[in-house]
Amino acid sequence: MKALLKVALAYPLLISINIYGQSIPKNIKLKNYCPGQKCTLKPDNPAHFDPYYNHHLCENFNPDQIDFSKEYLQLQSRCYKKKANSIKQALKYDFSNIWTSGNSEQNGVLGEKYQRIQVHIDKVSKSDSQGKYWVIGKTKVMDNVCHFKGSIFITNVTMHDSRNNSVNKKSGMLLAHYIFYEDSTQYHTGIFAGVTECMFYLDSTGKHMQVDESASEADGYWNRTFVGSWTQYKTTNAKKCIWGDYRLPFTFDFDCGDGEMMVSDKYKMNGWQTFGTESEYIKGANDKMEIRDKWWLRK
Repeated sequence: MKALLKVALAYPLLISINIYGQSIPKNIKLKNYCPGQKCTLKPDNPAHFDPYYNHHLCENFNPDQIDFSKEYLQLQSRCYKKKANSIKQALKYDFSNIWTSGNSEQNGVLGEKYQRIQVHIDKVSKSDSQGKYWVIGKTKVMDNVCHFKGSIFITNVTMHDSRNNSVNKKSGMLLAHYIFYEDSTQYHTGIFAGVTECMFYLDSTGKHMQVDESASEADGYWNRTFVGSWTQYKTTNAKKCIWGDYRLPFTFDFDCGDGEMMVSDKYKMNGWQTFGTESEYIKGANDKMEIRDKWWLRK
């Protein structure tokens, strides 16, 4: 009971766990991929359908599946369907700032062995009035840094005057599709494609949206999540690719943490040896911790 309450409080808007019982999401059938796993929850418990509640996902989702973008979209869309789509109203605002990485990076997983991929979005610009944005950035896998360009297409926006997990009066959530093309002249490159979700708020100018990190200190925090696949140009082989701020969905036994993401010992050697340690950071201005290796500045 405590575990379910903790999850529900961590995601007051984005998951629909009900401790009194709730029906299984439509169009998802119980598959029981892990029949030998001992679980304290019943197979039809809604916790098995929260993409961020990784400890129980394999009851009904196949860990070997490559692309979970459709499942993520279906599950997360439940809360959007309860409110009117505000995308027409939102198109007048500029969302460019919510995706740019600034002086930080995002971490993610690549492939079935959950190889660490680091992502930095350098620049985002509004394309037109139809919710399309141009994106320029870089990725890093081990020592291989690649450039990419692409687009984000906003499809669904909900806006609120107040939210339980935000200190900002004008805030909301969005869903979008993305496709990023790495530079084909570089080593081991391909195409990223999938869906993304972000929490945002309207800044004091009344024109620009910013990423809403009000709940960043809460257990289970996630934001600016990208769920999809990476397909290599030369071989056309596709791999699972999921990245974002902090907690990641559909990562199954990769994440063994409770309140925050912790990498299982099984996968630490795949680029995660120093993740979450002080060795990756250095004190910057005003004693604020900054990433030591700003790899995205390399030419």
